[in-house]
Amino acid sequence: MERVTDPAPLPDPAAALRPRLPSPLQEVTEEPFARRGVRLLLKRDDLIHSALPGNKWRKLEPNLRAASAAGERTLLTFGGAWSNHLRATAAAGRLLGFATIGVVRGDELAGAPLNDSLARCAADGMRLHFLDRARYRRKTDPDVLAALHDRFGAFRLIPEGGSNSLAAQGCAELGRELRGVADTAAVACGTGGTLAGL
Repeated sequence: MERVTDPAPLPDPAAALRPRLPSPLQEVTEEPFARRGVRLLLKRDDLIHSALPGNKWRKLEPNLRAASAAGERTLLTFGGAWSNHLRATAAAGRLLGFATIGVVRGDELAGAPLNDSLARCAADGMRLHFLDRARYRRKTDPDVLAALHDRFGAFRLIPEGGSNSLAAQGCAELGRELRGVADTAAVACGTGGTLAGL
């Protein structure tokens, strides 16, 4: 009888990718703000990691660590045709040894040439699966998830945009980095994970 060995453990994301944390603050001088005594600082989360910039690192890192700890080697997530989240997940998979599946909104895209964003996902090894828009809206329904499991087997589900409780925990670090530096923070908001953590 042939002995089956466990696959090599996946690396710790922070140790393997060496993110630049805390991300730097950059002061922006704008006359309308300066006239009113307002100091404008940009939190340069885009410099955390070249392949997983900004909130993508903060939201994905705890999910990647949890998947690694659980021995899960495949990540499945959702996004639109220009999703930065899909691109970051595909890059993380390539860099850390995870298989990745991107469920893309819009089955009409399946036969079309890939745009730059989806082409980058594919180049990073992500398997793309196009879902019609009606089913995509129901992506969290048990029947839709069961069909995805039937098609792809076992996977760790990371929600659209990477936003879940683990992501909020990762984004909470952003608030700690800003404590005592800023009175007010403005954040671009898509799925809300960064805002929830902040």
